[in-house]
Amino acid sequence: MSPGALAACLALATTAVAVAAGHLCVALVGSATRRSAWSRLGARTRASLLVQARLAPLTLSVVGVPLVQLAFWRFEPGHQSERVGVVLPLLAVIGVGLLVVAARRAWRSLWATQRMARMWRRAGEPGQIPGWRGPVWIVRTPFPVVAVVGVGRAELYVSQAVLRACDAGELAAIAAHERAHVAEHDNLTRMLFALAPAVGRAAERLEHAWAATAEEIADVQARATGEGVTLAQALTKVARLAVGTAPAPPLAMSTLVGHDSLEGRVRRLLEPAQHPGAMLRGWPMAAVVPAGLVALLWGLPAIYDAAEFLVALGR
Repeated sequence: MSPGALAACLALATTAVAVAAGHLCVALVGSATRRSAWSRLGARTRASLLVQARLAPLTLSVVGVPLVQLAFWRFEPGHQSERVGVVLPLLAVIGVGLLVVAARRAWRSLWATQRMARMWRRAGEPGQIPGWRGPVWIVRTPFPVVAVVGVGRAELYVSQAVLRACDAGELAAIAAHERAHVAEHDNLTRMLFALAPAVGRAAERLEHAWAATAEEIADVQARATGEGVTLAQALTKVARLAVGTAPAPPLAMSTLVGHDSLEGRVRRLLEPAQHPGAMLRGWPMAAVVPAGLVALLWGLPAIYDAAEFLVALGR
């Protein structure tokens, strides 16, 4: 196999290995969520751990592939073909499959979100909601939709049923809840989830757990602005209107009700205010960047040896 083809196979095989290692993180955190100690963690700590575990396959791929490529081109003898074993091409095929599935999932999520937003806009009209400064669309839907769509320019979609059921104070509390989603960059997190390779249902369970935790954080943030009791009233009213499945775009924070038990959310909103805790989004990069530098300075020969072992495996 030529050096160029070998490098491509190594990149794809590294992706497959990185995704497998990342799913160990998914499984470990998924197991931790079923323990009683998990619920005692702060909401933001739980959200951060869920996000980083779910993105571990993507993070390890983004870090691992360049390091393997750098080691290969640094130490591989130039212009020499090399016979490879059966394992490397097999892993490369798996890597291609994972990338295709991830790209397909991301594209379908983006398309479905844009399609639903266009449908809502055609059936709705611009409006205003107290406490929301960005674009607002009042839509006609059977389900009481409250959805924030978009990353850079967030748009709020609210059904006419919600407008009729809630007074101005309750609408302002809903806006405070949705502003918290925007401030936490939750739609960006959903987009990264769509890009991250996933195998099996463990990753899906982590995404659902994160969505419920994101709602909890938004509730706490709204309560911190003094809107807790009013938001609880709005949640109760909207829940009474909710019949069937919410039409939730994949890349949007939506369904004001449905992620968690209504009773638990109302009780949380009526309790004394608590801080959601510190965000841990930076800790993986704090660990990955020094590890990458160490590998770059001292570990490249070891990375190359591991790559050569993979090349020869099954030969």
